[in-house]
Amino acid sequence: MTIKPAHRRALAHLRRRDWDKAHAIVMGMRNKLAFRIHGLLHRIEGDFENARHWYDMAGTPFSKSKSAASEIKKIAAMLERRAPATRPRAAAATRTSKPRSPRRRSGSRRSRA
Repeated sequence: MTIKPAHRRALAHLRRRDWDKAHAIVMGMRNKLAFRIHGLLHRIEGDFENARHWYDMAGTPFSKSKSAASEIKKIAAMLERRAPATRPRAAAATRTSKPRSPRRRSGSRRSRA
């Protein structure tokens, strides 16, 4: 699964208890992590039937007994584990070859008079 910046924004809103903003972000997303966040939001709101639906979509067991804080920590840990590795930019800076000239388009672009 690809972790998107939107997952992190939704989690940040969750941590600030800004449920509406988090909900607005995940509503438009279609992946298991977004479904899990969506389910958590409904669980926090007390809408357990809807929460169960989203947890099922995420493939995650639903439990009313877990605290929202512990669920947020689990989601944050998932985001950390799946964070994309950054590539070092030093290699690009030490390039010694000449810059490439702009690509030429194939085909004729002459105007017809």
